[in-house]
Amino acid sequence: MFSILTTTYNSEELIHRVYESLLSQTYKEFEWIISDDGSTDNTEQLVEKWQQTSQFPIIYHKMEKNQGKAYAINSGITLCTQPITINADADDTFVSNTLYDLKLIWDTINNSTNPNKIGAVWTLVQDESGKLIGEKWPKNFWQVSFQERVLDRKENIAGEKWHSWRTEVLLKHKKYTNTNSRISPSISWNRINKHYDFLCVNLIHRTYFSNPTGITQQKKTKLKVLKRIYYSAYYELATPTISQILRSNYYRNMSYSYFRARLKYKDEDAKLSGTKLFSVTLIFLFKLPLKILEKARSSS
Repeated sequence: MFSILTTTYNSEELIHRVYESLLSQTYKEFEWIISDDGSTDNTEQLVEKWQQTSQFPIIYHKMEKNQGKAYAINSGITLCTQPITINADADDTFVSNTLYDLKLIWDTINNSTNPNKIGAVWTLVQDESGKLIGEKWPKNFWQVSFQERVLDRKENIAGEKWHSWRTEVLLKHKKYTNTNSRISPSISWNRINKHYDFLCVNLIHRTYFSNPTGITQQKKTKLKVLKRIYYSAYYELATPTISQILRSNYYRNMSYSYFRARLKYKDEDAKLSGTKLFSVTLIFLFKLPLKILEKARSSS
């Protein structure tokens, strides 16, 4: 039923966490797809050893060169043969009843009146000490659209979340990629949520480990941060109408971020133009004094 998709880059010392988590699963109908983003360590040799004795299929694909996690996910998803795909990072673990729980949930979805309306199931994440990262969902088994999950809320729901997806949905809506910068993963998930509901469940499955060499905690230059803000905001603002941008606090915040980044970095191949850029500029000018005031209050 499940394809477990792990992207990896020089994670020889960490990827055993996923393998051991899979070995411990009480539900056994799954395959493990490893999409290697051009590692230069001994990951391939380690996986070959596991393939010789594994109780479940392990498919290993190595990209010709390192391109980034989103590229590795998009490449790996084409190898997934099962109806549901779970992204399992190479440096994390998940509890032994994870796949059993998710099978029950997906079976319930598939037996409902309109099963294909739901594109993903999202569950919760804990840290190494067992503490919940961020917030629980406002409601358990919350079937939610992008409008309700993001646009209608004053603040985003905080914290890491974990996802299982209909494989066909990930194939149809691959992750945003840009050779100049990493794009915030949430922008890709939001795009899917505009077409499919998510079912949000207050179960903790994944354990997130602090990893100084991981993408999240790597030290980034100001330019790298600026580029990520610029491109993430650009892709989020490219599709909604001007009216939608003006009405939504979320889009207005994205507009502020985009224009602020654009003052120092521009890409002629990825830019808002015409009346949409004019509207974004007005939003920035309106919000700027408020942002300055907020910063002054927080520093006093």
